[in-house]
Amino acid sequence: MSTFNVYTPDNKALEYMGRIDFDDPLRPMFIWAGSNIKTRFTGTRVSVVLKNIPFQPETHFGALVDGVFKKIFFKETDADEEYVLAEDLENGEHDLQIIKTMAGHEYFEFCSLKTDGELIPCKHDYAVNIEVYGDSVSAGEVTEALYYEGQTDPEGHANKFDNAYFAYPQILGRMLNARVHDIAQGGIALLDGTGWFCAENLTGMESVYDKLAYTPYYTRKTWDFSRFTPDFVIFAIGQNDNHPDPDCVKRPDYRRMWKDKYIEILRDLMGKYPDARFILTLTVLSHEAVWDEVLDEICTEINSERVMRFRFSRNAAATCGHPRATEQAEMAAELNQFIKGIDTGSVPL
Repeated sequence: MSTFNVYTPDNKALEYMGRIDFDDPLRPMFIWAGSNIKTRFTGTRVSVVLKNIPFQPETHFGALVDGVFKKIFFKETDADEEYVLAEDLENGEHDLQIIKTMAGHEYFEFCSLKTDGELIPCKHDYAVNIEVYGDSVSAGEVTEALYYEGQTDPEGHANKFDNAYFAYPQILGRMLNARVHDIAQGGIALLDGTGWFCAENLTGMESVYDKLAYTPYYTRKTWDFSRFTPDFVIFAIGQNDNHPDPDCVKRPDYRRMWKDKYIEILRDLMGKYPDARFILTLTVLSHEAVWDEVLDEICTEINSERVMRFRFSRNAAATCGHPRATEQAEMAAELNQFIKGIDTGSVPL
């Protein structure tokens, strides 16, 4: 019978990425889409013990062992549960990544790793730090609905096709060898009372961007911005802001108010990250051109060399449904080229 070694979350061989709650260092809470753990291990088998905190049914997480992705649905319990990530491997060294595939549909606590071998530190050197503020596109919702490119989402998809690993922020991170914090939530708009996030009490990015734990269904916590300093900030908000009033931004008073709040958040982040470059964008998901016009106006009004406007080549025109993995990869490739063309003077890309 094999003997398994148990490793707790405070083990130095574990490398964390994302806005993760370490109030209990032995049970860190994973909250935002794309948050992940990386390590290496020896042996033939590896499993993880997690406690799921679901806010919707059919929640899941992802694991990569030696680069092979596996999506695992959580058991419907409120207990610590063990999930086998790989077994019958060759007895040698292996890479492991555990990733939060969903946004606010659930949180989960990381309890331990088990392997018949030992953990080995990754010691990975990243080239750049990126932070993304966005909605369901940035969170990777419905990315796995392949063969639905350019089409509406499949009926009854619920959460089963969501996967932040195939969203453009994570793909971009792999292209640029970057640490990525993905501050994205499906349905979110800029302002409270608009968009689709938390239908009972519509919550906007204005109440979320500075949070660690952010859903109304769990104790909200404030994020300590000193824990992560990005070189680039992508601000991709404006897709859901025409709900519940489709014509809101066409009224001058509302347009001014919306821009003022956007600029207020942007200036707050600029103050927190004095050396970062900011990229204002929307996505390839269809939307009215007026929202792009508003972002153009904001960029002009801020008038800073640190703030730049970016449009995808198929901006608002690629699909009427959520971008699939292939369309997300297209977005990441274009952002990759854009960022590499920015003269930072200090960040090697």
